[in-house]
Amino acid sequence: MIKNEKVNKFYAEILKGSVAIRVLRGGNSMVSRRKFLLLTMAGATAIATGKALELSEKKESELSKYKWAMIIDVEKCTECIKSRGGFGARPPCVEECAKANNVPRSDKYDYDLIRIYEVRATEDAEPLYFPVMCQECENPGCVQVCLTQASYKREDGIVVVDLHRCIGCRYCMIACPYNARRFLFEPPEEHLTVVNPEAPIRRHGVVMKCEFCVWKIDRERAEGKDPKPVCVEACPYNALIFGNLKDPNSEVSKILRTSKVITLRANLGTNPKVKYKL
Repeated sequence: MIKNEKVNKFYAEILKGSVAIRVLRGGNSMVSRRKFLLLTMAGATAIATGKALELSEKKESELSKYKWAMIIDVEKCTECIKSRGGFGARPPCVEECAKANNVPRSDKYDYDLIRIYEVRATEDAEPLYFPVMCQECENPGCVQVCLTQASYKREDGIVVVDLHRCIGCRYCMIACPYNARRFLFEPPEEHLTVVNPEAPIRRHGVVMKCEFCVWKIDRERAEGKDPKPVCVEACPYNALIFGNLKDPNSEVSKILRTSKVITLRANLGTNPKVKYKL
C-alpha cells in the first residue's frame, strides 16, 4: 500500500477521468488508462520501497525447446462415440480428464474441460464427433483481455491460469471463441469423489480450462519421459496424438506434413495448436 496522500489522490483523479491520459498508438502498441495505472503504480511502489525496478535480458529456458500440440483423429473419435451410443456418451477421454484434474461433477453445471460436439454436413448426413477443449492458441484472446494477467502463455505454448491471480471476472470466457473455459459457480470439493493430489484443486469463483495436464507434462519431461496428457493415454482408439512441434521427427509433425488437418475457426487468426485430422 502506498501511503503518500498526494500519490493516492493522483490515482483517484485518474480513475475518475479528471486527469487526461493520451492514448498513444504506434504500430501494435497502445498505452491504455489501465496500463498507465499499472506502470505508474509499479514505479511509485519501487520508489516508496526504495527499490529500483531492474530489467534483465530474458534467457532461453528449458520450456522454449518445446511447442506442444495435439492432433485429433476425427474418424477414430467418431467411431468411439458411436460405439458408446452416439451423442451424449461420456468417452474415456472426458471421464479420465475429470478425475485426474479434479474437475467436479455437478447436476447443475457442466464443468467438463472436454466437450463432444456433433457435426453434420447436411441434416441427413452421418454425424462426426469432435472433442473440443482449450485449443492452446498461439494468439490467445483470453490472455489479451485478462485484467490481472492470470491467464498467460508459457514458453512451450501452453496457456495456463494462475489461480492466485484469477478474480473470476470471466472476460477470458467471453474472449474465447471455442467456449473452452468453465467458471466454478460452486465449491468444487462438494462434487469431488476422487482427488488427485498432483493436480490443483480450484476454489469457488475462478475460471478453469484444459492445460494439457501441465502438472503431468512437466513431471514426465523432468523424468526424461515422452510426456502425454491424461486424455491421450485414456483413449482406447489412439485418436489423440500429442507431441512437440519443434521436433520434426515427432508424430504430430509427421502427421501435419502428410495428412489433411484443419483447425477450428481458422479465420480468426488464433492459430490453435489443437488440430483435427479428417
